[in-house]
This record gives sequence, C-alpha cells and structure tokens, in this order.
Amino acid sequence: MLCCGTSTVLCEPCERDVFLNIYDMTSFNTLTGLVGMGAHHTGVQVYNREYCFGRGCGDTGVYSIVPKTSEGHIYRETHYLGRTKLSYREMNALLKNIKRAYPCDMYHIIRCNCNDFSKDFAEQLLNGTVHFPAWVNRPSRSALWLLPSHVVDRLDHEIQTRNKQLNNT
Repeated sequence: MLCCGTSTVLCEPCERDVFLNIYDMTSFNTLTGLVGMGAHHTGVQVYNREYCFGRGCGDTGVYSIVPKTSEGHIYRETHYLGRTKLSYREMNALLKNIKRAYPCDMYHIIRCNCNDFSKDFAEQLLNGTVHFPAWVNRPSRSALWLLPSHVVDRLDHEIQTRNKQLNNT
C-alpha cells in the first residue's frame, strides 16, 4: 500500500487510513463514464467501518456499514485519501457532530448528497482539503449549473417518491 500520497513509501495498512469507496448507482455508468459522467454513491472508510449519508436512515442520514458493501449499489473502486491523526475516540466525537450536521431530511439528490457528505467527513478526518475525484459528483454539480431550481427540486421529489414506492413493495 502507498502511504502519505507518495509513490515511494510503502507501509502496512492501518485502521487510521481513510479511504473513499465509490459505487455505481446503475450499470448505465459503464457508458456514461466514457464522458466523465455517471451516478455515484460514496462512503468514507476509517477504523474498519464505512460511513455513508442517505435518506430514510432514521433521524440522522449518516449510517455505517461493512466496507464496500453498500446495499443497492455496485462497488466500483477505492481511493486512498490519507491517514487521520484522530484517535478512535476523537473520530467518534467528530462523527457525533457530523451526524447532527447531516440529518436525514437534509438529504437532496443534487444539493446535499452522499458525495457532499463524504468529502466533508474526509476533510474533517484529515484536517484539510482532500483529493476528491471530480467525476464522482459531476452530474449533481452540472445539474445545479444547468437546471432551474424548481426542476432540481422536482427531480429530487420524483426520486424520493420512486424510492418510497420501491421500499413498500
């Protein structure tokens, strides 16, 4: 494993290593990925758990899973982001605060999604800016730039309604 962002220093994996796990939300990403687009879900892995943000997960939209097992998504790849200096206890304190900042009803497919959460959480874990692949959240950023606000809200509402229907069947 490469550590500290260098290509020359090898080290043993550590539970404090921070990874970005990336999933395809649809197999259609195989085609859209050719032009740098696609629908992606992400989670941040640290201390042998993966933390994600979504709708319908109780009061907080933040939840944890076994790494690389996000239900309903197709695992794609993992990016090493760095090594946190936070102890497990400090990471849990941070997680408690970030759960308050990401309540379930705040989730929006375009404006505040799992990718926004992953970037924010990783930056707090690593105390600064992280190299977050731009293509991961490109469709959301493009939609905000290209579409009127009411269309963005309608899109989110339609997706939320569809997901509720799927969960009730």
